[in-house]
Amino acid sequence: MSENKSFFEGKIAPVWKKKEIFKLLIGETVIFGLIFTIFTIVLIFTPLPFMIYLFMVLFIVILPYFVIFIPGAWYTIAYFNNFAYKITEDNIIIFHGVFNKIRATIPYSRVQNINVVNGVFDRIFNTYTVKIETAGSSAAAASAQSGFPRPEGYIPGLKDPNLVEEKINEMLQKYSSVPSGLEDKIFKPEEVAFDNFIGYILSKMREGERLKTSIKELREKAGLSISELAQKVDTPSSTIKYLEQGRYNPSLTLAYRLSEALDCKIEELFEHKK
Repeated sequence: MSENKSFFEGKIAPVWKKKEIFKLLIGETVIFGLIFTIFTIVLIFTPLPFMIYLFMVLFIVILPYFVIFIPGAWYTIAYFNNFAYKITEDNIIIFHGVFNKIRATIPYSRVQNINVVNGVFDRIFNTYTVKIETAGSSAAAASAQSGFPRPEGYIPGLKDPNLVEEKINEMLQKYSSVPSGLEDKIFKPEEVAFDNFIGYILSKMREGERLKTSIKELREKAGLSISELAQKVDTPSSTIKYLEQGRYNPSLTLAYRLSEALDCKIEELFEHKK
């Protein structure tokens, strides 16, 4: 999967612009309508000259209404024009932003959940929003701190969200499957591999002992540095260090990748040293 070819791509449906501008109009109408009502009540019960009342309505209600609406509508159109997404063989790429152009790349290894949202205004305009929840997302954390929590994988204004969800799930299944050629690297049958692997890990956790691994010896035999091995299995270098020290309990997926990178069987990674 090194070529990173585009598998599926798309943009926001044009009706999304109408929905967002409609939401803006509703919000402004409620706020400034309330202000106008207050001024009207003041005019009825206060001896305020009618011309002063008109100037107050003009500068406190009407002008602010358009001062907010025009930039808001422009921002919505600009966001629509700049937004696009691609589902590739390696990751999900989302392009967005108005003042700052952002290219968000989400590896499939970080995708935790996919939610399809159909809110009140979405139902009016028959649109949907796909929210891709990710693990360890700095972008999502930043949006939460700003007061507007939004997942890193945010794709609004979709007419057919099921198609996008199916494409992502298809690539997730492809990503999570055991690579071809790896079957001979693990115990036979596969269920026994899982049982033995998990059993050994749990026994060490229960006994409070460190894992006894041969990862360092196998890595040196393969002529790989810690950083090179970490890059091959797509994990931080610190994880490899902890694994070699027996201070980290790996997932079965990571064990698969290590066995492939080091050309050995899983049981050879965690065999006892006597």
